[in-house]
Amino acid sequence: MQKANEIRHRISANEEIRKITNAMYLVSTSRLRRVLQHIEYNNKAFRKIQTSMKDLLEHMDDVAHPYFTKRSGNRCTYIVIAGDKGLAGSYNSDVLNLAMSYMDKHGKQRSLISVGLVTSEFFRSHSMNPDIEVLGTMQDPTLSNARRITFDILEMYDKNLTDEVHIIYTSFFGETKNKPVARRLLPLMISDYNDIENAPHAEILTYEPSANEVFSHLVPQYLIGILFGAIVQSYAAEHYARMNAMQSATKNADEMLSVLKMKYNMARQTTITQEIIELADADSMLLNGETQ
Repeated sequence: MQKANEIRHRISANEEIRKITNAMYLVSTSRLRRVLQHIEYNNKAFRKIQTSMKDLLEHMDDVAHPYFTKRSGNRCTYIVIAGDKGLAGSYNSDVLNLAMSYMDKHGKQRSLISVGLVTSEFFRSHSMNPDIEVLGTMQDPTLSNARRITFDILEMYDKNLTDEVHIIYTSFFGETKNKPVARRLLPLMISDYNDIENAPHAEILTYEPSANEVFSHLVPQYLIGILFGAIVQSYAAEHYARMNAMQSATKNADEMLSVLKMKYNMARQTTITQEIIELADADSMLLNGETQ
């Protein structure tokens, strides 16, 4: 049996660990609650842009955009989104393993944009250096950060440096909630709008300076909305996973503390009993000596 002092040190260490895991649980809970508001606002704006684009595509014969043209090249850019930190269960490993299998399956000449420190470290460990690294965004998933990344991607696409762009991230809604998913960002396709509800269309509606100009302005906003949605969903999924992991770790720490405290009490009782026995033996020896 361990000595009482050793058990007391283990209790102290576990109490410190419990404080850390519980604090991380509370932080992730707070951040998850806050980011859900961003997701709601983004979804409303994104749906409005989608509806407007579908309306233009269906009712304006002269609307066209180069991002809707499929290219014949074999170059594909992958945007992989994971976290900047660990301690989030299988969150990082799930999305990164999907990214590897997805890229291998497509088998195209690829370039990589890594979003998140863990993403960069993972691909380097697999002898794949990211072409572009985006650090800090997963700690600050703002629209401005998403806009900056989107414009970098569009610049690559406009300069004919890539033929396709795909995003791999963790979803936070629907049937794919908390699961890694992949979706095409570019080129856009008319079929992308099949599931979008039609907005009430006014026959006398006119666009200034032209329908094409309005459509060209909406396309980048649409792409920013997709990327921002992927980033904030990944951020929410990461903190949801960390919240569950830290809650489980805190529960395990509580159970461990309960066991250790029981062992500590038993060790103390054993020590006290041993001391009583030693005192009794000493008294007995003393009495026997006096009798003799």
